Amino acid sequence: MSSVPAGRRFRIGLIGAGSVGAAHVSAAAGAEGYEVAAICDPRGPAARALAPAGLPVFADHREMFAKTRLDAVIVAAPHALHTPMVTDAAEAGLHVLVEKPMATTVEDCTRMIDACEQAGTLLAVAHVVHFDPVAEEARRIVASGEFGRPVLVTHRRSAHYDPGSRPSWFFDHELAGGGIVLNVGTHGLDRIQWFTGTAIRHVTGVVHGRTGLDVETDALALLQLADGTSASVSLISRGAPYFDETEVVLDRATLRVSGTEGLFLLRDGGSERLRGADPERQQHALRTQLDGFVAAARGGPGAGRYVDARYGRSVVAAALAVYESAAADGSRVELVTDGVMTV
Repeated sequence: MSSVPAGRRFRIGLIGAGSVGAAHVSAAAGAEGYEVAAICDPRGPAARALAPAGLPVFADHREMFAKTRLDAVIVAAPHALHTPMVTDAAEAGLHVLVEKPMATTVEDCTRMIDACEQAGTLLAVAHVVHFDPVAEEARRIVASGEFGRPVLVTHRRSAHYDPGSRPSWFFDHELAGGGIVLNVGTHGLDRIQWFTGTAIRHVTGVVHGRTGLDVETDALALLQLADGTSASVSLISRGAPYFDETEVVLDRATLRVSGTEGLFLLRDGGSERLRGADPERQQHALRTQLDGFVAAARGGPGAGRYVDARYGRSVVAAALAVYESAAADGSRVELVTDGVMTV
């Protein structure tokens, strides 16, 4: 893997000036060892509005690569555009942090992995929950075995999925690759694998869409992990108030991870809050993710913490298996994966 001299600031280009791209720019602000050095988006006004004064702005990522001295790129564009952008970045010798979902097909994930491996550049996937202190503590407790092994995991999340609630490309199946499952449900599929340290092996699912929309807005999936643990994912598009909850049932206790309330330990008929939900946790997680990505790119594997691309591919594969099962009237779909890589 190529490295960056320790004495020089690490320069990152950003592709995508939407809300996620803006969050990355905010997270990088004030970092000592790295900076966002250029922004690319075909929507000129959006790119210029996000770029600080004097920062170069481009409409085409290949022009940005050619005209700006960069070490890495963050890809926060529509899902179906990730693959050509990542492979172009690899060809340009750039390290890549690509937003989740990594791609819209498993084959495209593999193309991205192969391109970066051949170029000797790092490919990391922005599964930012891995850097959320509440989620990290839940993962630590499960991995410790203090309360036994996981026997059941449930994930429930609501999301506003009406037209106008998000950019229009989210409702374009060709660009988004799917609806609430691939966009929102990948967070839950990720948590289930990461919390348990076990790959999803079997999937059955159903999805529901609304008249006039090209993507699904609601879904339910039943999962079986490689070690026999059972899990479920429920995605609701009209939930109010907002909820984002994962429960890990262990032999002797249950962990409840809530995006709005924090981390709870349930046992002996009682509930103990272990950590509150810090309103700044998303910003903290994004900054920690960037710190780890830059450290790994500078120093090679082991130098910094990041989510491995093969793991990112396993999450995409699980989401696509929900669609495959739903198309086959809820038939069980078996996944063949690399296994789960912890980070």
